[in-house]
Amino acid sequence: MFPPDSTLVTVVIPARNEAGRIGALVRAVLAQDARGRVIEVIVVDDDSTDDTVAEARAAGARVLEAEPGREMGNPAIGRNRGAALAAGDPIVFLDADCAPAADWLGRLLDEHGRGTEVVGGSLDLPPDLTLTARCDYYCGWYHVHSGREGGEVSNHPPGNLSVRRGVFARTGGFTEQQPIAYSHEELAWQAAVRRAGGRIVFVPGARVYHHNRAGFGNLLRRNYRWGYSAIESKASTGAARAAWVYRYPGLLVAGSLPIALGTTAYILGCWARARVAEPLFMLPAVLAARLAYSAGLVAGGIRWIRQGEAALPVRPRWE
Repeated sequence: MFPPDSTLVTVVIPARNEAGRIGALVRAVLAQDARGRVIEVIVVDDDSTDDTVAEARAAGARVLEAEPGREMGNPAIGRNRGAALAAGDPIVFLDADCAPAADWLGRLLDEHGRGTEVVGGSLDLPPDLTLTARCDYYCGWYHVHSGREGGEVSNHPPGNLSVRRGVFARTGGFTEQQPIAYSHEELAWQAAVRRAGGRIVFVPGARVYHHNRAGFGNLLRRNYRWGYSAIESKASTGAARAAWVYRYPGLLVAGSLPIALGTTAYILGCWARARVAEPLFMLPAVLAARLAYSAGLVAGGIRWIRQGEAALPVRPRWE
């Protein structure tokens, strides 16, 4: 990394085939109130076949194009590449399928100003999603929407996440090895932050709107991938709610069906407490998603139990 510049904040956006959205996103980031700082936007392209690179540059971003021989479809690599070239402090990670609210960046920076090392913002539901995309949103972001209470958390997803530059450099960055790289890539370094006495704080008001992908198949595949790497990533890091249970992977595998039923009820309960009724009417689809998660939990858990740290990298697939 370059020497940090305290007058600059860097926003890193990994992207693939986002030509229709990336220009507006870069402009929205550059228009944020950065509390007197200059904003640097780095878009890390993942071998896009459309005009993502040209659109990002035209909007004012610095673009890192895919390197020959690099593994494609690995957002952890993109985030680490962008962070390595970031000049600002803090480094903010934002997904390309998000759109920030007006004071998103300022609220992240305000929390850093209170001494917090890692700050996570909320992921809210945009108004224009299809039914299956909304269901995918409800199944994924029930802990990090703006209706949740803020405060210290065990971990936070990388789609809307800010970290002090030196802290990130000391804790190893995102896990690039599959199957973790696609779904739990932030857990290892966030666990290291907490072991060193640092704090991860959720700020609901630092909101972005997340455009989940449409399609029932996508809903199942995404949940399967999350489940596949859940035991491997959480057993080794402890960065999870109810972290103690991941010390007993055989118990999780054996209880996969009750877990699917229990987490379905839990997700619906989270949204009910937030006074969001729509997920209740999506019960069959939410249950199907959690059954897919449990299928991934079984497949990935058995692999982890048999091979442990010696397990070879593998990309989980829902066939």
